[in-house]
Formats: sequence, C-alpha cells, structure tokens
Amino acid sequence: MTDDLKLGATGEFPQGKMNPTDEGACNIAIARDPQGRVVVNFGKPVVWFALYRTDAIQFAKLILQKANVKRFTFP
Repeated sequence: MTDDLKLGATGEFPQGKMNPTDEGACNIAIARDPQGRVVVNFGKPVVWFALYRTDAIQFAKLILQKANVKRFTFP
C-alpha cells in the first residue's frame, strides 16, 4: 500500500488517553486492490478505533474515494 509511512501504532496519544484500552494513535493506509476492493490496513490488530466528527467525515470521504464513488448523498 505504501512504503513512505510506517503503519501501525505510533506510541502517541495526541488527544490524550480515551480509556484504559486506548492503545494510542495508529497510522493506516487506505487503498483499492486490483479487484476493486477497498482495503484498510491498520498495520496491527485493531479491536476498536474512535474518530472526532471531522476526522470521521474525512475517513468516510477517503473510503468513498477509493471505492471510486464520484457523488454521494444520504437518502
């Protein structure tokens, strides 16, 4: 997916530790494979992740972009 960015845990807590199970920030890669599947690589096993609203919107936009969606509206 990418050789420029080390995927996985960064060891950092840029927004502070959310709860005792919070393992900190994680660099991820989002890509589309040759069969057209959107692949999200967390670089490590991930049980959960949380995003602030603006980050969640950006994450959704990246997923849609990799899925080759040109336009999206909620019903």
